[in-house]
Amino acid sequence: MVQGFLLILPIICCIWTGWLLKRIGIFNDEGGAQMGRVVFYLAAPCIVFRFVYALKPADFADVNFSIVLNGGYVVIILISCVMQLFRRCSVQRKAASVMMSIRSNNMFMGMPAVIMMWGEKILPVFGRYMALAEVGFEFLSALSGLIVLNGGLNRKSLSRVGGSLIRNPVIISIMLGLLFGMGLHVKLPQWLSLSIDILGDLGTGLALLTLGMKLKPAELFSDLAVVWPEVIMRLFLAPLILWAGFRLLPVEPSMEKIGVLVMGMPVAMNTYPMAAAMGMDDDYTARSIMVSTILSVFSLPVIIRFLL
Repeated sequence: MVQGFLLILPIICCIWTGWLLKRIGIFNDEGGAQMGRVVFYLAAPCIVFRFVYALKPADFADVNFSIVLNGGYVVIILISCVMQLFRRCSVQRKAASVMMSIRSNNMFMGMPAVIMMWGEKILPVFGRYMALAEVGFEFLSALSGLIVLNGGLNRKSLSRVGGSLIRNPVIISIMLGLLFGMGLHVKLPQWLSLSIDILGDLGTGLALLTLGMKLKPAELFSDLAVVWPEVIMRLFLAPLILWAGFRLLPVEPSMEKIGVLVMGMPVAMNTYPMAAAMGMDDDYTARSIMVSTILSVFSLPVIIRFLL
């Protein structure tokens, strides 16, 4: 347990550095929002493109991984839907809860955690994971939330999900990486490749600082009393379900470890603007993000110790 805590300690230090810098006035909300946009629209897509571009057709041969991952998404969503039957709250809150059930923070916390655990040598494997996971992650989370919100599946739901997918910068970078790498076999000039590397390297530090700037530790206990279903699902049940799936259908160990660790991350930061844009309970979503992020300091060492 102690070793697991020490492995994520650099992540914790970076996050709380962001909180401290805002507390003493070096950063403000607008600066944090701008940094978040840099990560989401520039650094993260560059990182993903860099690794997806290097993939080969053989990297997609692990059918078991795709079955377990996407099947795990579906199981987690169904469990979340069942949980909503016993909750007395608005349909907007229920929809947000279902959407959040699989939306782990794969970039802002997942990627730094993977690097801290296994070093930068694991990044090509993380790129393969992102290429296999991201489309189902985005599509199923948005679609399930809209189905709950609208009381069923309809053309409007599908149209909104499709629109969010084609505008998602990470999805775009995956498609471009596959197109230029495996499709057209285009060799990037060195100046462009180095530029992408430099811009991608901005991502990890900025992501963690931005995350820390949004934390509100003083509201932890009051918010936890409201968002505890999201904490249980995201930090404990979701990684356990995926781990159980890999027991049934074994996969490459490094892909399994990345999948389980990333699935145990707190609610993804970009879930908040998604919930707001789709008419769900965005205030509840924001509180779920904050509480799950703070409590992940304690849950991640447990995952590392008992599941990895």
